[in-house]
Amino acid sequence: MSTPRIKRKNFPPLQRRIILHLAKNGAQTINETKNGLKGHYKSTWIAFNALKQKGLIKKTGAKIYRNREYPRFWLTQGGIFVALVEGADADDLLQRTAKAYPNEKTLQCCLELSPLLGLEGFRIGLSAIQDKGKLDDSDMTKILYAHAQKDMSTQRLKGLIEILRKYPKEYEGTKKRINQANKLLTELESMI
Repeated sequence: MSTPRIKRKNFPPLQRRIILHLAKNGAQTINETKNGLKGHYKSTWIAFNALKQKGLIKKTGAKIYRNREYPRFWLTQGGIFVALVEGADADDLLQRTAKAYPNEKTLQCCLELSPLLGLEGFRIGLSAIQDKGKLDDSDMTKILYAHAQKDMSTQRLKGLIEILRKYPKEYEGTKKRINQANKLLTELESMI
């Protein structure tokens, strides 16, 4: 089942605030979020349910209070990219994501690259997650190509490569796809 596309018109301000609050503070119950945002329980509860339906948050654990269990929620991969698009701090998100998704190295790599990639990279990442449910190394290539179309200094490119090398699987996959694309471009150039 694919995640619904996130558009400004179906992303109300309270939902945006909840996404940014969870990005900054980590997993929380609905009540903890309500208190943190100084809001009302019913509107927060409705917003949480809408975010769950959009696939932007999910239950990640529980808090026990007076012998009752209350679910804690945090961002899904799509929610992480929405938070980045909305202005969440990439370094905070990287630390929280490494704990919440320790095996998702492509996601972690993309978050580490995010200060260099900017908003367009976030949008490509979110689109990939909405289409396929997760990021893979082909998405890294798309993000890098989109960024390369802008003015990119050699220094900035070296920074991107340095970060990519920390993630060997993603580095090799991206390198392979770039080589394939270069071969295709060379063939295309010879045809023209």
